[in-house]
Amino acid sequence: MDPSIAQEDSKLLNTATTDPSPIAQEEPQLVDQPVIVPSPIAQEPDNDLPAPGSEFAEFAPGCFWGLELAFQRIPGVTETEVGYTHGISHNPSYEVVRTNKTNHAEVVRVQYNPNECSYETLLDLFWSRHDPTTLNRQGELVGAQYRSGIYFYTPEQEKLAHESLENQQTKLEKKIVTEILPAKKFYKAEEYHQHYLAKGGMYGNAQSPARTLSAATAKYKDFVTLSSQNRGVFSVCMCVILSS
Repeated sequence: MDPSIAQEDSKLLNTATTDPSPIAQEEPQLVDQPVIVPSPIAQEPDNDLPAPGSEFAEFAPGCFWGLELAFQRIPGVTETEVGYTHGISHNPSYEVVRTNKTNHAEVVRVQYNPNECSYETLLDLFWSRHDPTTLNRQGELVGAQYRSGIYFYTPEQEKLAHESLENQQTKLEKKIVTEILPAKKFYKAEEYHQHYLAKGGMYGNAQSPARTLSAATAKYKDFVTLSSQNRGVFSVCMCVILSS
């Protein structure tokens, strides 16, 4: 999620193991690792109830910060939450999820009024905000938690999701790897992840969630259009630029 964390992880993975320096030859230090306990609770359906007059929709775009902000700006979207789902353990924390051992996906769960916002509108936004052709990866962010997914709550959502994927595939040369599965138990992420970019992100510069084409929104829209031509670094750059 955090680009700085991803960069540090990458540096560690790329460190040569044949370094003859004394430091490289020291005994490795033991680091406490979280204990991952599989739980059948994590495989249960998402039985949470949306507010009266609203419906749930859930999407895994890789990094969940940017897509949440985009959904906040859609008329008819009444609430957004980010969290984890489709993993093996119950009540996971971000620190556990980022070990890549729980198989959770980072997701945005949306509540929307179907009389004001169609599910197709949400699908279109989902496709435009990430690269659905990279398996378990968005830019430099690598791991199962960064996979692409659509998790449906109704048979109608399932039908529309598959139709949307088929339509999107005609626009891309690479094969889409987005999974389409029933929504499972949703675990809300830590409070600092909620509305992260709207609250200021890593640089303290809040991004407006207003449902208008304000200057901030236009800048975001322009960046998305530009970045769709260079999907390799899209997810990481989206989080950084939106919060700068």
